[in-house]
Parts: sequence; structure tokens; C-alpha cells
Amino acid sequence: MLVYAKMYERDTFHLVESLKQELFNLNNQIILLLPPIEVLSKRFQKRGDPIQNLISLKQLHKLFSEFEEEYGSLPNVTVIKKEIDDYDYKSIVGRYLAMEQHTTIHQFPAMCINAANTQDDKEVIGLKLTYFDDGKFTDVIPELLEYKGEKEYYLKIREKLHYKMMQNHADGQDASSRRIIYHDDSCISLAHFLIRKQMFDAKFFLRSSNVKDTLKYDINFIHFLTKQVYQHYHCKQPVKIEVTLNSAHICDRID
Repeated sequence: MLVYAKMYERDTFHLVESLKQELFNLNNQIILLLPPIEVLSKRFQKRGDPIQNLISLKQLHKLFSEFEEEYGSLPNVTVIKKEIDDYDYKSIVGRYLAMEQHTTIHQFPAMCINAANTQDDKEVIGLKLTYFDDGKFTDVIPELLEYKGEKEYYLKIREKLHYKMMQNHADGQDASSRRIIYHDDSCISLAHFLIRKQMFDAKFFLRSSNVKDTLKYDINFIHFLTKQVYQHYHCKQPVKIEVTLNSAHICDRID
């Protein structure tokens, strides 16, 4: 839609923003098929097209190439620039299956670094990731919780959330409460937990994240904090964790 809007000189602002929402959700995987113009021309001459001609086909190819230049380096975009055979197809499918089965939370920071590096100012607004846990939290790495630069900060969050849960209990709020929440104006600014029969839902909002230097520690802590709440309420159901990085950046000058 964005490419055709550009081609016909329509307003593209809302299309660009909608596209970024999709691209910056790292659960989404985008495949861009961009064969050489010679391949497209041969197919056009063989099959024809009721809408396009060779001139418009070249215009479209140029616009899709510009899209590839701008977004093709994102960690969740795969660009294919040739005709593929069965072997290529199986390799691509195999790679996606491996990602689905073996990706862990600790690969998220590297994906965020790659995403931020694609931007001129090294900042992406609104990166998102949703992942699931069976309630065992085997991905938590205890050593990362001892990182000197964040250890006291993490303890402050844990104490504040624990106080909130104790306060809820004193007010007669049980595990189904909507008040299991931590909020602050620091980098990890919101953590909200909803405990329901079918799902333990945890949402985190980071107003600012230095993805190169601290995110690997923060994402591990987020998983650990979820584990603490999960065990505090003696939960048994599957866990869904959603993380939003409102400013995912590399530049040190961005606060």
C-alpha cells in the first residue's frame, strides 16, 4: 500500500506510521521479494498484466528497492533478490522454524541493537516483543542480576513492587487484582501483572533503553521480576510477557 501510494503521489504519512508499527514489532517477520527487473520483465512479456506496463513495472521496482534500502536491514526483514528453487525455499522455511523453536529472550537485545543501527539517529520509537514462558523461567540468568551498574536499581524496583503487593493484600485484593503494578519515571517505568485462570499476563514499558549497554540486563531482570510475582501468588498457568521499548537507542546522548 505504501509503495503504490508513493507511485500515485498520495499522502503516505499514516501508511508509513502503520508500517513502522508492524516492522518494529519484532514478533513479526517480513519477507520482501525483490527479484531483478530483468526477471520481472520476462514474466511480464510472457504473462502480461491488465494493470501494469513495462514503464510502471520499472517504477514499482525502483520504489520497492527504496523500501529495501530503508527497512531491509531490520532484524525481522528478509530480502530475497533472486528466483528460488525448492532447496532455497526449504532453507528459508527451516530458518524460520528454528527461530520459532529456539529463540530466547536473550536474543532480544541483539535484535534491538540491529534495529537501532538501521536508523540515522540510532533510535527506534516503539520496539515491541511478546514472548511466552511455561512458568519455569529457566531463561533467567542469576549472574546478570548482579551487574554493578543496575543491581541497586533492580532491588529498588523489587522492594517497591513487593510493598505494593503487601498493600494490596492489606486492602483485601487477591491474586485477581488489577492493582499488581509498579510505576516510576525511571527507565523501567511500568510493570503491570494480570493473573487470570488461562494466562498470567505481564506488560512492561521502558520509556528509555540503552540497547547496547543495559538492555541485556534489563530483559533478564524483567523475566526475573515476572518470576517473583508468579511464585508469590503460587501460579500454575502459562505466562505471556510483553515488552515495549519506547526509545530503543544506542546514542549515549539520548537520555
